[in-house]
Amino acid sequence: MLAEFAELFGDDAGLRAAAGTVPAAFRRERVLAPAALVLDGELVDVDDPATRAGLEREHAAMLAEHGMRHLDVAEVRSRTRVVTQQIGRTLYERGAAAIRFGSNLDDQPCYAVFEARGRLAARGAPLPLTAELPELVAVCDEYGLRLAG
Repeated sequence: MLAEFAELFGDDAGLRAAAGTVPAAFRRERVLAPAALVLDGELVDVDDPATRAGLEREHAAMLAEHGMRHLDVAEVRSRTRVVTQQIGRTLYERGAAAIRFGSNLDDQPCYAVFEARGRLAARGAPLPLTAELPELVAVCDEYGLRLAG
């Protein structure tokens, strides 16, 4: 994004300084709302070897069509959308509420909830986005953001 800014507006230090900040006014208008995910059905872990093996057997022809010998973790997380969409469709049609898979970026757990099969339930009072809130500090550190004001 910073490279795109420089290309559009030149090497303006003002734009670079403003980019990546989280102003106090922004934080005052928002809160962190702790919540729990409530599912109306099964959570399927597609990183589980037994789950992948079953899906691999069921979708062998499709995998071969896309040059895949196995449905390994890299394939589950791949950008070959036709494969991931078909696997998602299969699990949805079986009544699954959501799927769990590891992130391509850091292997942390990610969840995809099928429409109308899950909801968020409040889990405590909203927290103001202060500069001392550990969750906010962690996100800012991870994304190189700076708290302003």
